[in-house]
Amino acid sequence: MKTRPVSPAPIDAAQVEWVLGNLRWLLIAAMALTAALNRGAWQASETAFLALFLLTGFYNLLVLLALVFVRSPLPLPGITLAGDVLITLSFIAITGGLNSPLFFFAFLPILTAALRFNWWAGELVTLGLVGGLVLWEWIRTRSVLVFPSFFVHGSVLALGALLAGAVGDRLKREILRELHLRELAQQRLLAQARQQLQGIFELAAALGQMRRIEEILHATLEVSESLFRGSGYPAPPMFIALLDPEGLQVAAARRLPLRDERIRLHGVAGAIREALESGEATLCSNPAQDPELGRLVVMRVAQAALLLPLGIGPERYGVLVIGSLDPQALTGERRDLLRLIAIQASIALQNALLYHTLQQEKERLVDVEEEARRRLARELHDGPTQSVAALAMRLNFLHKLFQHDPAQLPSELEKAERMARQAVQELRQFLFRLRPLILESQGLVAALTHLAERFQETEPFAIHVEADPRVDQALDPNAKGLVFSIIEEALNNARKHAEPQNVWIRVKVEGDQLQVSVEDDGRGFDPQALRADYSRRGSLGMLSMMERAELLGGELQVESAIGQGTRVRLQVPLPGAALDAKASAREEAR
Repeated sequence: MKTRPVSPAPIDAAQVEWVLGNLRWLLIAAMALTAALNRGAWQASETAFLALFLLTGFYNLLVLLALVFVRSPLPLPGITLAGDVLITLSFIAITGGLNSPLFFFAFLPILTAALRFNWWAGELVTLGLVGGLVLWEWIRTRSVLVFPSFFVHGSVLALGALLAGAVGDRLKREILRELHLRELAQQRLLAQARQQLQGIFELAAALGQMRRIEEILHATLEVSESLFRGSGYPAPPMFIALLDPEGLQVAAARRLPLRDERIRLHGVAGAIREALESGEATLCSNPAQDPELGRLVVMRVAQAALLLPLGIGPERYGVLVIGSLDPQALTGERRDLLRLIAIQASIALQNALLYHTLQQEKERLVDVEEEARRRLARELHDGPTQSVAALAMRLNFLHKLFQHDPAQLPSELEKAERMARQAVQELRQFLFRLRPLILESQGLVAALTHLAERFQETEPFAIHVEADPRVDQALDPNAKGLVFSIIEEALNNARKHAEPQNVWIRVKVEGDQLQVSVEDDGRGFDPQALRADYSRRGSLGMLSMMERAELLGGELQVESAIGQGTRVRLQVPLPGAALDAKASAREEAR
């Protein structure tokens, strides 16, 4: 970004007056000391001198107070210049006039006039001072013999005014030039800061649209590196290490040797651990001695390392590490800007991880939906479809029987009627499993009772339901549906594979846990062999139960042995709100 040239700024008059006001105290003290040391060279009233001395101090105090408290514009340079001339004339007049030891203090107002304005101002003040002294001597002595002496002294003062004006002009030009250079330097710093902030804003906008973690990491390093360009510090080595189950792995780096990029850090000691635990920027003053950073070659020659944790809240994704040969390169505004970059990178990483999680969940739901379609097709084919097909064949047989042997029609019609009733029952049971409306209207206990009744209509084994009525108050509707699906799946497995005589469904509340078990007295199986055979069988029944248990935040266990039956156990933590409600109900009952 190019800086626009500007004209030199004028010198602040208030600052000049403040400096002169403080110098005036020294000059007043110097005049008093000089007059006291040369007491024998002048004759005057000490009372008048002390009064003038006090008046001068009061005048200077008023000038300084005006600079501090008065905000309205005042012609202060002109006022103070006139005051300095009058005070100087008064001191010289009462301490001996032309022979006064304070005569050359007349250079004070002359110099200030030349510095404030120009050489001609110094000459005017010289003329005023000499004229005032001549007038004073004429009034006091009524003699013109002193005029030649005043001419000589006045010439010296006028020459001093010329020199002061020349020096003052040069001094002002140098001051203006210095101020101009400072202003240009400040503009360059502001332009650089503006460019850095713009880079951070552009990074934030770009990171918000990135979905790949690699892109986010490299963009973060690029912007971090840009903060060192044009700063006088060399571009430092930097890397981002992301957390994984085995520790920290370097995922992106700048100026790291290949050996360092392959190193795996553990993050359990030193500055890395401090940064990850505190969540704040951490400056390591001696990375070569750090138990983990010291393992990297580039950190053994670095004098400092800045570690910026990447994460939102208590969650940590990794750490950004920047090394430097000069510790000052990692302090001040640059450190604050690097911290902002780390925050933006953390937000982008969180969004990317959420996006990938949602994508995985979407793919999983698609797989589950596809498996549900296949399962629905299989159940329709193995159940109601077979029954309806058999009924159609029976009706075709009845049609032929009607033509050749009508006497057998009554018994065959009874068989066809039983087949039709069985098909209807299977369809009702199938529809109930698809959407148990009773679960939404009457609760889990009623739904389990109805499920057992439906199974009893078609299955030879007995189903015993033991359900605690408190479960309907302890679970929300979604949780009830998941628990019901797990029990139904376990019951279907028992129907298909176990050949039991009895099945027990137990649902109860124990403390802050919901305990569910589905137990049968069938032939049992080897759970380890079943899990090993999942990939070949292509069955997802057990996996679907485990996924539903995870959604509930619970734990599913399957206990079985060949010839000893099977028990499916589900343990689910109950919500705190439900526990509080139950506790309140118990207190009210008491």
